Amino acid sequence: MNNTQHSISELQRSKFARATYRNDLLRAPCLGILEAGWQTFALVIAIRYFDASETHKSFIAGAGPIGFLLTPLTLYLAASLRATPAQACAVVFGAAAVLLTGASLAQSLFFFTVFVVTSQVAAVQQGPLMLQVYTENYSRSERGRRMTWPFILTAFCSIGFAFCGGRLLDQKIEAYHWIFVGMLLAAAICALVGLRIPSSPLSRDNIGNPWQSFSLIWKDRFFGYILGTWMLLGLGNLLTLPVRIDYLANPNYGVNASNTTIALLMLVVPAVVRILSTKMWGHLFDRMHFVTTRNLLNLSFLLSIVLFFFTTNLYVLTLAMAFQGLSLGGGKIFWSLWVTKIAPESKASSYMSIHMALTGLRGTLAPFLGYYILSRSTPASVATIGMTLIIIACVLFEFVRGHKRLRE
Repeated sequence: MNNTQHSISELQRSKFARATYRNDLLRAPCLGILEAGWQTFALVIAIRYFDASETHKSFIAGAGPIGFLLTPLTLYLAASLRATPAQACAVVFGAAAVLLTGASLAQSLFFFTVFVVTSQVAAVQQGPLMLQVYTENYSRSERGRRMTWPFILTAFCSIGFAFCGGRLLDQKIEAYHWIFVGMLLAAAICALVGLRIPSSPLSRDNIGNPWQSFSLIWKDRFFGYILGTWMLLGLGNLLTLPVRIDYLANPNYGVNASNTTIALLMLVVPAVVRILSTKMWGHLFDRMHFVTTRNLLNLSFLLSIVLFFFTTNLYVLTLAMAFQGLSLGGGKIFWSLWVTKIAPESKASSYMSIHMALTGLRGTLAPFLGYYILSRSTPASVATIGMTLIIIACVLFEFVRGHKRLRE
């Protein structure tokens, strides 16, 4: 009987895996549109149409990380309502679509900032919810591979939307409203497709309340160590990300790139390299030691910063963003799935929610800190501080290379 039950379970997981993968492929193009809109166009519009202050730019740049801070609470509420992760994802994307409608109609910097920030805050709540789906529906040996094609499709559509949006804004910056119309439609499609993904209702016994989830940081000391190291790494990288757009757009720094060039450098170049490298990183995630692959990614991030902030040459800037794309090709897979390497399957979403919350903490602080340093120094100073933090993180990762929970 046990063997029969095991076989049924494996057959069911295989069926659920196919359905999850199929619907993830449908969501992926829409996620690419949303990624391009929030990561680049929101800031470009704020800078060049609304002449935003450093404070407004910092909130827009930190919108996703601000949302990450709320993921333990969202997870707890979803579990309390006995919702499935897929249903909860549909709700948060539906909310994002409504808020993006507000961004498309906004006429003032204040309301533009409010709707851009809150729409992204809503959408990023999907992170730990989808991780629970992947943990349940994909076997441990296939998770990295299953994530590659959806990430590749996301990157392709990010490229297309970045190019079209950049051309539109170069022709008429006031046409930014149509950027957000495209985004709200993408969010609505994500909500509808999310309802088709199979998943089991969340359990409060496994999720716990937000405080119980946060206590994993010190109760599971190895998890806490990795989180602390990742905090340094993330701060080093995130300090420089929003400053890159300022470096390209602000004529005082010597580049003064067009909107199309900014979109090409910030989205298209890294997205192309991400597409080319994602399958490689998915294979490495499943097969290679965690620390080796993590530090290869860190080295790529480091090279991107070195090459970007110490030149105004467009060819070198392009190479720098190619290294950024190489990093993102694996970074999205590793960031999305690394907790499955060390967390019990039933508590994977709780571990992920804390990883996301701390990502939110550093991501919220980093734009303010980066712009604060920039206002008192130069982009090169921001880059130097970021590089130092990444180097320290690399060393700290090496210290746990032999830990038993990371052995294959």
